[in-house]
Formats: sequence, C-alpha cells, structure tokens
Amino acid sequence: MSMSSSRSSSAFHYSAHLPASKSPAQYLPFDVLNEIFKYLPDLQLVKELEAEVISPKTGPYILRPEKYPWSLSRVCSAWRAAAIYEPRLWSRVHLEVGPRQPSQGKVQLLQLYLSRSRNSNLSVSLHCTWTGRARDNALLTMLFTTIGRWQSLSLHALAISLPLFNALGPFPMLESLHLYVAHQAKTPPLANVHHIFRHAPRLHTIRHRHSDDRSVFMMPLDQLKVYQGPTSSIPPESGCQWLSNLQWCALAVNGQQPGWDSMEVNAPHMREFSIQERVHAYNTTAILDILTLPVLEVLRVKSAGRDRLCDSITGLLDRSMCILTELCLDIPDLIAPIMDAILILTPQLVKLRITSKRLVPDFVESWIYDPKTHADNPCILQHLEQLDLGRSTFTPSAEIALLQMVRSRWEIPEKMTVEKYFGGPAVHSIVRLRSIQVPYKFQRTKRSQKKILRVWKEEGLDIQFGPGSQNRL
Repeated sequence: MSMSSSRSSSAFHYSAHLPASKSPAQYLPFDVLNEIFKYLPDLQLVKELEAEVISPKTGPYILRPEKYPWSLSRVCSAWRAAAIYEPRLWSRVHLEVGPRQPSQGKVQLLQLYLSRSRNSNLSVSLHCTWTGRARDNALLTMLFTTIGRWQSLSLHALAISLPLFNALGPFPMLESLHLYVAHQAKTPPLANVHHIFRHAPRLHTIRHRHSDDRSVFMMPLDQLKVYQGPTSSIPPESGCQWLSNLQWCALAVNGQQPGWDSMEVNAPHMREFSIQERVHAYNTTAILDILTLPVLEVLRVKSAGRDRLCDSITGLLDRSMCILTELCLDIPDLIAPIMDAILILTPQLVKLRITSKRLVPDFVESWIYDPKTHADNPCILQHLEQLDLGRSTFTPSAEIALLQMVRSRWEIPEKMTVEKYFGGPAVHSIVRLRSIQVPYKFQRTKRSQKKILRVWKEEGLDIQFGPGSQNRL
C-alpha cells in the first residue's frame, strides 16, 4: 500500500469514529487552537482606521456576551479553555461610555474581559459622552486602571468630556493615537490646552479625525513618525522642526503658525505629504515654501485659492529633486501654464488626480500630439497609468479636447485605425495608461463619443465615471 493511500485510509478511519453531531474542528488539539486564536484579533480589525475613531461599534463590542470574542468560549469545553488561556484574544477593548450610569452587568463583563487579557498590551477604542466625574462612572474607573498597558488609543469624546482625561498618564506603552473631539457648535471656539498625552515616550503616530477642531494638545512631537491633523492643534512654541522626523504627514491648515515662515525644514524620510486649506492658499504656500522633501513620492494639495500656489509647488519640487509618482491637486480653475510648470518637474508620475471646478480646453490642448510641433518634444506623461478627472467640471469643448488627447497619444498618427490604438510612438505616447476616470456627465452629454469609449474599453482601458453616474458603458 502506498503512503498516500495509507494516509487517506487513516483519515477516513479517524473521521468515521467522530460523532455525527460534532465538527472535526472541535477535536483540534489545545496547542493548535491556541495558535489559531492568537491571530483572531487581527482578523477583526477594520481596514479603515478612521472608522475606528468614529465609534467603537465598528469593531467587536465587548459588552455583548453573544458577540465575538465571548462566542468562542461557548463552542465546547476545549474551545473555552483555549479562548480563556490566550490573553491576546481579549486585548482589543471597544467601549462606549454614554451619559447614563452603566448597569452592573456591563461592569462585571468589563471586569471579566480585562482579567482575561492579563498583562498583554491593549488596543483601546473609546467613545465617551459622559460629562460627570470619572470616578462616578464604574466603566471609566475600571478602564483607567489599565492605562499602563495601552498600546493604541482611539478616542472619540465630546469637547466638554475632555477634562475627564486631564489627570491621566503617563502612557508608557502608547504608540498610536487617534483623536476625534466632537463640538456641539458648528464653529468650534478656541479650546483650552490639554496635557493628557504629554508623557508618552513611545508615541509615534497621531491622527486627528476632524480638521475643524482647534484644541491644542501638548505631545512629544519630536519623536513622531506619522502626523495627521490641523495646524491649530500644534502648540505655537513647538515650532516646525519636528516635521523633519516624519515619514508621513497630512496637515489641515486652519490657522497661521507664528514663526513658520522664517524656518527651513528638511525631512529626509517623508515619502507622502498632504496639505489642505479651505479658505485661501496663503498659509499653504507659507508651509510649502519652507519644506525640502528629497524622497517624496506622493503629494496632495487641496486649496480654495491658487494665489502663488503654483510657484510654491514647483519650488518644493525643484528644491527637493524628488521622484514623484503620485500627484493629487484640488485647486479651482486650473489652467495650462500652471499644470505644464508642475508636470515638467514630475516626469515619473504614475497616478495623476485633478479636481477642479472648471477645466477649460487649454488645460489638455497642450497635451494633444501634433507631429509638427511635438516631433522633438517627448511626452511628459510617459509613465502615467491612472488619470483621475472624475470630480472635475468640464466645459463642453474641454471634453472633446480630452478625447482628442487620449486618441492622439494612443494611436499612430499616420494610421488612424482602431487596430492601431495603443501603438503610438514610444516617446510621444501614454501607452502605460490603464485607468481613466471622467465626470458622470461626460458620457451623458456626448453620446456620439460612446463608440470611441467602447473601443478603448475593449482594448484594455478601464474607464470609470465619477459620483452620480447611472449610465455605464
């Protein structure tokens, strides 16, 4: 008898003696179950970290006995023993503390949950609308005894609830912090300075959920690797040199930082930088003018105005001499001179996303291939793979100009046939383009162009339409 046949016969013999009412999973050895349970908390993580800040209900709500991970201990005695033995299974604390006193049953569940986590580090997601004293709430009192084990914290709290946390700390194990301070008024006033997270020696990631929050948080900025939040949350006396240590940064400019315009910051590790300003571009340009980002790969700029913005972006790219692969611009009324000046400095772009309130024809006319004028000028978008214009507003003539640009860059000018699409001259083409997104009105207003779009789709181009589209190809 062969080895494979003996294995199959033994497997059949083993399964034949199993009771019909039980699953083979219930007979897994204790050490195998324990190893599987170690990875279950990671499987329960939400993909979008920001959603976890909004409400802990996006993850397993730990005060529901019928939900995960409590349900694992109700399969059988073996599963119960393995679940209780593995502390990492009880290391994610998703908790909602409302304005009312918690029931005794919830307090007992939280006590049992935390006891099973033993000495493991905790990932805490807390949604707090309690406005009384912390010692008057049994859930908060019990949770605050574990502060020394908090490794990550997602805190969603009312502005009037923040004083509950002022007496906390230090946080010796805290590495990641997500904050969402909810204000009852539409325009939040200038809030007080908070010292909650001042003593966190391992903190390296800070994300603020809302860019309108003007609360100031004293934090160890010099040790950060990731920062996302408004500039108003940064203490003025901290300066801007801490930006030089960041690897990823997203700034919401909702106020001018004193002294920043006279500084120079070189961030040698920052690969992705995003900045947005809703009112005008004055503060945005002031920040861009002081930065040098030699390894920058992704740049996102959103502004309600474009005064001096082009000069600031080109100045940043020129100083940094970086190889930019992704560029996202949300600027009103983009015109050809602005885009040409920026794209000349970004020849390695793979993804280009543009959001503009009004795209005029000259925006893309300069990209249309003409053998007479472009014979000695290679295409500046040879590496482009994704072109996203789905949230822009086109003029009717700009729509036609965009189609002409794609057609001229994809086909051999001397052979205008369908079979020769994607076969233009190598140095003058965008043959790497794989995806293009246009506004949903694009195909509805130009039905005569549907044939061209279908041909491109058949040839491999992924054509997508922006929000609101009901009319697909």
